[in-house]
Amino acid sequence: MRNSFDYQGFNILKIRPIRAMILWPGFPYIFQFVMLAVFISLAIIGWGCFAPKGVNDKLYAKAHITNLMVWGLWWPSMVWGAVLFGRIWCMVCPPELVAQGTERLARILGVRQFVLGKWLRSGVLILGIYALIQLFIAGVHLHRVPAYTSLFLWSLLVIAGIVGFFFKDRSFCRGFCPIGLLLSTYGRGGMLAVRAGSDQICTACTGKDCIMACNRNKFYGRSCPSLLNPPKLNSNRDCLVCGQCIKSCKPDNMQLVLRRPFHPADAREPLASWPVTIFIMMISGFVTGELCSEWSTAQSVFLWLPRHFTEHLKLFSIEGWIEGLWMLGIYPLALWLVLGILTLPNSNTASLSIIKSWRLLALPLIVIVSTGHMAKGLAKFTSWLGFLPYALKDPFGIKTVSGITSKTISQPLPMLSMPFVSVIGIVLIITGVYFSIREAYLANPETYHQRLVSKCALASLFIFLVTGWGFFQ
Repeated sequence: MRNSFDYQGFNILKIRPIRAMILWPGFPYIFQFVMLAVFISLAIIGWGCFAPKGVNDKLYAKAHITNLMVWGLWWPSMVWGAVLFGRIWCMVCPPELVAQGTERLARILGVRQFVLGKWLRSGVLILGIYALIQLFIAGVHLHRVPAYTSLFLWSLLVIAGIVGFFFKDRSFCRGFCPIGLLLSTYGRGGMLAVRAGSDQICTACTGKDCIMACNRNKFYGRSCPSLLNPPKLNSNRDCLVCGQCIKSCKPDNMQLVLRRPFHPADAREPLASWPVTIFIMMISGFVTGELCSEWSTAQSVFLWLPRHFTEHLKLFSIEGWIEGLWMLGIYPLALWLVLGILTLPNSNTASLSIIKSWRLLALPLIVIVSTGHMAKGLAKFTSWLGFLPYALKDPFGIKTVSGITSKTISQPLPMLSMPFVSVIGIVLIITGVYFSIREAYLANPETYHQRLVSKCALASLFIFLVTGWGFFQ
């Protein structure tokens, strides 16, 4: 019989350089400081920068180092990192460092700090912030205007600092981080996880240093700053992989394991919470729109209704906002009504409603949605990466876009051909279908088959769109 170590995965702390890094007092702070320096540098470079007159804003976004790094390279990498390795971005997140710093400052100054309430912990505010950011992307092209991206970066740091000052116990990450729900839902099946090695060792431990509240304010070896119970961790949803429980564990029983995706030992939630359900519904619409954006015909079909509405009422000044509402609200609601109806005929439970089916569908379907997002991320990354040498030479992008416009500089070609990206995307989504069905089975073994049609329908839509990128244009 396999022991618990073999069952959990490979403890990468057995690799001496990795163990030394995790146990080093400067981890993860030094990495966060480096990322904070990059964060601030990009915010400074992007400040007040708009596309030159007559230059396409998407081209300028690729040429300007702020938008290239944030939206073209970091965002796709973060999506891939979350799906494959869980909340690994949180390990080096600069806003978390700022929030932690102001939280310590407030304690030194004797400021009364608030405890994060249940409503904020549920993710309702994060849901609203994420929706607002996506509306700004659609409405004012936040992702294409360096000046707006700069404001976005500064706002994140300021909000993190304010929240850290007035709230305690890593409240920014738990209730205010704009991508908190994305990371927690995409990262559930991540292959990197903090887990206890032996249950017996944790039970026999008398110090409980990884849990004790008196250790929470230490610089090194704190009890979990996210108020989790490390010995009982059975999900990647909330763990930020900061390594503090590993440092504080006197019996040296906490492990950092590399394991297979969607490990069967992890807990499954039969019903998603309402904030998580609404977020997954919303992001399914966003990902559909993103997949359509790589295929002009599909994009025309997807946006036909909002554009027709805009033309009919002559609301051209707010066209982007209308398209954003369509992508994040109206289309997802219509899509999930269909998915919910597809679930009902297969149900043996008379009381099952469309509303309840959404909560049952949400967590298994996010696996398919996340693989679709990975496919889009790959297409974007390969398209934007070629601009990096130009951006390093000309961070503001003015000479680059002028040269491309006058044809004295060749516009970089995508690093991978679209047919090849399409094939990878199809493989990703098919893999997502397998894990989605498996997740539904592990959460509800008696009823998982009732939602197979809905999963296959969404996956078929995504596969059709991704196929169109390389083979139908």
